[in-house]
Amino acid sequence: MKIHMKTIGSEYDEQTGLSTVTLATDLGLFDGFAQLHPDDKEIASHYAGCRYAEMRAGIKYMKAKIRVAKYKLEPLYKIYNELKQQKSYDENNKGIKLLQKEIYILEDEIKTFTNHVETLTTRLNEAIKNRPELVERMVNKKQDNE
Repeated sequence: MKIHMKTIGSEYDEQTGLSTVTLATDLGLFDGFAQLHPDDKEIASHYAGCRYAEMRAGIKYMKAKIRVAKYKLEPLYKIYNELKQQKSYDENNKGIKLLQKEIYILEDEIKTFTNHVETLTTRLNEAIKNRPELVERMVNKKQDNE
């Protein structure tokens, strides 16, 4: 399981304060957006807004990966449960082992991407929460230099 993401576009509109990032992935394009907080107008930065937008696009991508894995997993569960109810069910059958392995791989993928979503969401929230402190330090530094 690999994460296939590449940033192919990032824009910051100074008039509206809207940052947009587009990621190209194995599942297609995902856009993330971030709106400039009014308090940050003095020290608006292309970097911060696009960083938040990129994180949001990454979260969208990972949630899509979870949906795809769940979509694939559902019929495998049904097949496996049907086979388990057969009189001729043999736990050591190669086909059964392959089915179990595929189920395990998809369950693990769902768990991994869920953890990635939680981690990235936490990082995003922390970055946004810590932004006022960073802004204040930058403003103080700017005033000290004047």
